[in-house]
Amino acid sequence: MKRLVPIPPESAENLKREKQTRLGYQFVSVKLKDGRYFEQAVASEGCLIQIKGQKDIPFTEFEVDSVELSDKPWDFRRRVAK
Repeated sequence: MKRLVPIPPESAENLKREKQTRLGYQFVSVKLKDGRYFEQAVASEGCLIQIKGQKDIPFTEFEVDSVELSDKPWDFRRRVAK
């Protein structure tokens, strides 16, 4: 089951100022409060919608420290192997 994870307000505001990478979404990187880092993710409408290599988003909104625009696009519409 996939779920959306809201982006922290301060990161969301920064992303709003950036150009959209594609129509309706942006490629981003995610830093968690425990130090984990996800270099490739997709954000849309103020939420994280997918993390590269993950079937589901492996963290909650409360674990997110920051989200930044990434320069590493990827084909996120391809199915992740189970």
